Amino acid sequence: MLERLEGRLTWERTPGGILVAIPVPRGMTVPLYGPLVVIWLTFASIHYWHLLGSPHSDQSDFNLQLIAIGIYAVGICFFLCWLTWIFTGETILTLVPAEMKIQRRVVGIELAALHFPTHNVRNFKYVPPTKHWALSGYTDPKTSYIQFRAGNTKHSFARGVTEKEARTLIRQMVEIYDFPTRHLPGEVDDSE
Repeated sequence: MLERLEGRLTWERTPGGILVAIPVPRGMTVPLYGPLVVIWLTFASIHYWHLLGSPHSDQSDFNLQLIAIGIYAVGICFFLCWLTWIFTGETILTLVPAEMKIQRRVVGIELAALHFPTHNVRNFKYVPPTKHWALSGYTDPKTSYIQFRAGNTKHSFARGVTEKEARTLIRQMVEIYDFPTRHLPGEVDDSE
């Protein structure tokens, strides 16, 4: 049973480690975009239902309407995929002393997974949100993340976490495994 860790993060102890669930950040567009699209889909459905149910006088006009219906169907598919991603998408972090695994899942189905031996993982840090591209002075909270190094490569996970969530998660991870903080020979410290 998952318990609240901090903010949106939930976690549970597993044999020898932890499992942390980090949901996809929803952002400010969901309350506006969702109802707007539902209204558009409703009106378009009514229009196309009447169009298909009435006699067709001009075949070329009807063919253009069929193309519009095809575009409408693609829009419905895109909207349903977006809703599925927003409400069921999550990143799962599984940490045991031997391995750290980061999974991206939607509706409980794994889409991608990365595995790292824990002895090779180090230098966790919170990267704060960046400025929003369209609104000067406004930071986009979905752009924050936790960054770490595995070997000579930088990786990131937990998009959209707050600083408090990130610090709590990193502290919980360090309780399970004492990650190395040293740099490998020939490696430059770019943590600043």
